[in-house]
Amino acid sequence: MSRRTTVTGLALVAALALGASACSSSGSGSSGASGSAGGGSAKALVVESNPVPSFTNDFNPFDSKSSGYEQNITGLVFEPLMQFNTLNSAQPPIPWLATKWAWSNGNKTLTLTLRSGVKWSDGKPLTADDVKFSFELLAKNPAGNQWGVPTATSITASGNTVVLNYAASESASLANIGELPIVPQHIWSSIANPATAVIDNTKAIGTGPYTVDKFTSQNITFKANPAYWGGAPAVKAVSVPAYANNDAATLALSQGEIDLAGNNINNVQSTFVAKNPSTNHLFQSSAPYFPATNTVTLLLNNKSTNAPALADKAVRQAISAGIDRQSLATQCETNYETPATSSGGLTLPPDQGLLDSKVANDLSKTSDTSKVSSILTADGYTKSGGKWTKGGKPIKFTIIDPNSYGDYWCGAQAIAKQLTAEGMEVTANGAFTPDTWGTNVNNGTYDASIHWGQGGTGFQRLQFLADSTLSAPVGKPAGNDLERYQSAAADSAIKAYENATSASAQQAALNQLQETISSDVPSVPILYGAGWYEYTDANFTGWPTQSNPYVNPGPNNEAYEYLILHLKPKG
Repeated sequence: MSRRTTVTGLALVAALALGASACSSSGSGSSGASGSAGGGSAKALVVESNPVPSFTNDFNPFDSKSSGYEQNITGLVFEPLMQFNTLNSAQPPIPWLATKWAWSNGNKTLTLTLRSGVKWSDGKPLTADDVKFSFELLAKNPAGNQWGVPTATSITASGNTVVLNYAASESASLANIGELPIVPQHIWSSIANPATAVIDNTKAIGTGPYTVDKFTSQNITFKANPAYWGGAPAVKAVSVPAYANNDAATLALSQGEIDLAGNNINNVQSTFVAKNPSTNHLFQSSAPYFPATNTVTLLLNNKSTNAPALADKAVRQAISAGIDRQSLATQCETNYETPATSSGGLTLPPDQGLLDSKVANDLSKTSDTSKVSSILTADGYTKSGGKWTKGGKPIKFTIIDPNSYGDYWCGAQAIAKQLTAEGMEVTANGAFTPDTWGTNVNNGTYDASIHWGQGGTGFQRLQFLADSTLSAPVGKPAGNDLERYQSAAADSAIKAYENATSASAQQAALNQLQETISSDVPSVPILYGAGWYEYTDANFTGWPTQSNPYVNPGPNNEAYEYLILHLKPKG
């Protein structure tokens, strides 16, 4: 699941004006599920982001297995306090249910000012008590905390203000706090197990621009909420059909039956765009076609008992120098993802405004044999018979990735060959299901693995790589620092960022963290991961593009709401 964009916690922007005039269109070019919904003549916007054979009648925003969460559509009903554009880490958060926020008490106290005049879809008003209740609900039921929301020591609600107090500085967690979906106390107070409760789709009550109109196991349709605080949405109906697999969804997309999709499609230009170039589009017209949303890395387990050489940062530096990133992008990602260019771990271009110049463009696109040799020789390794050894021991490890993850499995095999050619003994093992692979990686029982990076803020991306306080001993699951990396310098930079009270202090801490990661190489940045996004403007206009990147269009609950509210029917 992706997170949001970098925020300073200090700047505010004006609320987005959403009062678009009502408009309907019969449209053309789509068929099947993209007919009318809600009993009106308005054409439904058809959305597909995750192929599944059928839907469960569950719209619980706290359950990652619910149909709403699975299809990235819970934001149409349950809204966050703030919205974030993760395509621009320097952009401040966008006011949503909260219009203002301010830190005080050394960033241990957050004061939220709520938007006036917001109502739940059953007509009752949104109150500060609802927001207070939502945070307390999550604290009591951590299994539903999909956002990493920190637990407050106390919360008070008065008028349109909510004050959250924390034991330590939490300004770095503003995105986690701001993206929490707010639920109505008058309904959820009677729900026994909110993390796993089954919420009937058509009975889901939220503040969002839509309500679920009809539910079947093969389709979920939404109708516009006429009393929405942002004004009645221009898109009057949304349809979410079920597709058994990616091939079926791709076929429907190419035939004009889907308006918005979030799929990894082979040969996307010929499979989708070429079918109707005048209406079928991607985020950008040339490779990589999709926006970058995370930094894909080769995780290196610093505590692996099977590969003790990985505990040596010089070895990790040599591994990074020996990887041909360009061939991974071309051969394994069909140029949908570009080679990583910075060793500091940020994602480019979204984090360009946060990039430390000392680690800009310092990664080679191709293998650098002379650099590998220089690093290992200085570290006491000698090369004999084509193999680097130290104390008679080679650099030996295995890269694991499920062979069902075609691109990552391709990359694992390619890296193994590249590093073996550089004098290391590296193998690839794809005999894992996604579940067993995930268990091994999370528990630290692996040597190396290609893994997607954290979405969200630039800080969160680096925290995912280097925050030892969020890791765990080998054998126990970790949420961050899957490499079991420990660095006093990294932890100090993270603490400095969390305690910073100005944008300049945050950037100074972020620079130190980038430089530490660059030097220690806890994991190796290899590619900038794609946010899958295909759309047709045959029926609706207002889509995010490379020239107008107002939101990350890759599948995401809150971003889908923000995107859809920018669309207008043609005609």
